[in-house]
Formats: sequence, structure tokens, C-alpha cells
Amino acid sequence: MPLTNRGREILDRLPAAQPRTSSAIGCEILRHEELCVGCGTCAKNCPSGASRRGDTFDVHQLLDAPADSRRGALGAALRRIARRDPTELIAVPPRVTVFRTILYDAELCLGCGACARNCPADAIEAVAPRLAPTSAREVAP
Repeated sequence: MPLTNRGREILDRLPAAQPRTSSAIGCEILRHEELCVGCGTCAKNCPSGASRRGDTFDVHQLLDAPADSRRGALGAALRRIARRDPTELIAVPPRVTVFRTILYDAELCLGCGACARNCPADAIEAVAPRLAPTSAREVAP
């Protein structure tokens, strides 16, 4: 997804060429992997390529997830039907659009929050960073 006009304006106002941290534009991106279903919506909407869909899936992401999470429920179902625990990553056929490992590179992240706004599983959160106090009155005693 390309940057919006507002996004381009923000980037133009930043010192240096390209921001390199997730707080560069204003948001810190928090990923809740236990809620992620690997749909790739975050990767599809990421303007910087910080999130991308992998070609494999680590089944232990399901098996090790908390029991009360979406992934945990899938892991419990997998335990009931599997003959043994998998020992390696599973290659995902191109036609399968879910259950892919989402690869995230914080160095490429602009902090725009597009991934958080579009995540259907609420597995990503965009949090405004805490700013340093600018005056003595703002400092707590």
C-alpha cells in the first residue's frame, strides 16, 4: 500500500533521509503473536515492507500458544488429530493464504500503524510513544 499524501508530508518533515525506527512517525508497533493467524493482511498493507509473508509455517506457534487464544484453540485441535509433533517448519503451498509465518523487521518499520488498523485478529497494536518532558513543570517530583 503506498503512502498517503499525509504520510508523504510527515516523511518530508523528518530530519535525515529515511526513518529507521518504529517510533519515527509516531507509533510503536506491538505484535501479539499468540493472536496472529498468519493471514498476511499486515504484510499486504505495510508501505515499507517491514511485515512480509513467509513461505513456511512453524506449527509450534500453534502448539505453544496459550490455551485461551485463537492459536491455542487451533493447537489443541491439531494435537487431537496429529500422530506426532512436527520437527521442522512446514512449507505452505502458494494457494494457501493463512497460516504463514509473518516476518517482521523493526528496522524497516515506519510506525504508520497501517498493519494495526487492518489486522482482522487484533494481533497488532500501534501505541503512541511516550515523549520526554519538555519543561520542569512536566517532570514529576
